[in-house]
Amino acid sequence: MKRRLFLAAPALALPAAAQPQSLRIISPYAPGGASDTLSRFAAQALQETLGVTAVVENRPGAGGNLGAEMVARAAPDGATWLTIAAAHAANVTLYRRLPFDILRDFVPVAVLGMVPNILCVHPGVPARSFAEFIAWARTQPQGINYGSAGIGTLPHLIMELVRHRAGFQAVHVPFRGSAPAITELVSGRIQATFENLPPSAAQARAGGIRAIAMSTPQRLPDWPDVPTVAETWSGFEAVAWQALMAPAGTPPAMVQRVADTVLTAARNQATRLRGMGIEPGTIGPDTFPAFLRAEVEKWAEAVRISGATAE
Repeated sequence: MKRRLFLAAPALALPAAAQPQSLRIISPYAPGGASDTLSRFAAQALQETLGVTAVVENRPGAGGNLGAEMVARAAPDGATWLTIAAAHAANVTLYRRLPFDILRDFVPVAVLGMVPNILCVHPGVPARSFAEFIAWARTQPQGINYGSAGIGTLPHLIMELVRHRAGFQAVHVPFRGSAPAITELVSGRIQATFENLPPSAAQARAGGIRAIAMSTPQRLPDWPDVPTVAETWSGFEAVAWQALMAPAGTPPAMVQRVADTVLTAARNQATRLRGMGIEPGTIGPDTFPAFLRAEVEKWAEAVRISGATAE
């Protein structure tokens, strides 16, 4: 990256024998998305703080599983790291066979950022709050039409959680990514979607679609007028987080140093991240394992409700 994203920080070098001179972060998705953005964010922080070369390699495929498998097999020497997404927690149940165990074959390092999901409807839908949306959806005898970025994606699974709990009928219309789902919502060919905030934000602000509710525990500072689902359903939370992992066996001191570096950078660049629709991460090695286990359980329930499977 040509543009510096961080102010230089004092060197916090590991012992010379333990510190690789070059690091690579595997982003298991195509360039341009939140995973790629936060992978490059982390690489820049590590490069400037640790004084090493840090590069991002995009290895997309199989819902993020190809890149994850590569890192699971890598040497635990601190030279190779992985960016995972909340989708990896869902993949544990979504895929019948995985060549790795997300809880056993990796060391959780840090959650880099939380990408909120936002329930949006076409302006023709007579609902201006989450409670009104549920009430309206229950009156549709043929069910509502909702779109997502694809079968088994978080927007699909979140709406299935909502549909199941609220008790309304719905027809899922999967698309190849978030952008076409938003386009079809603007046109009125679907009635609702529970998409990531970044691809939804422009149309929601312009009035092409109506923002109903956020999936975050609290309202977002940049969206103070959009309530949360949790204000109606206490405890509801469903965000598309991105996190850094290392191969199992990576030295704890190295994991902690990398975690401290990226979390400090996220805190220092909070305004910049929020401008991209990303809430800066705060979860480190001490609490990340429990968070990850809870996410695997939560998305397992959503996958079972949806009936989605993948090979």
